[in-house]
Amino acid sequence: MRGLVLLPLLLLAACTTAGEANPGTYTLGRGVVSYDEMRRAKAQCEQSGGVVRPIDAGGDPNQMSNYQCVIGRKEKPQ
Repeated sequence: MRGLVLLPLLLLAACTTAGEANPGTYTLGRGVVSYDEMRRAKAQCEQSGGVVRPIDAGGDPNQMSNYQCVIGRKEKPQ
């Protein structure tokens, strides 16, 4: 019975991650945006090959959770 419940969840998870355009994208965390926190977050994001962008859904620009580090897919070497 447990397998019948888990199977749809696993299939849904596989579908969600298979077409993901930015598999390494993450939000910057919680708390109020400060110059130092944003500078640290941008540096960490850039080291991972990403760029910090505001989340398109709007929200309070003074909250770190409304920003994300967008990391695109790596190109396959030919």
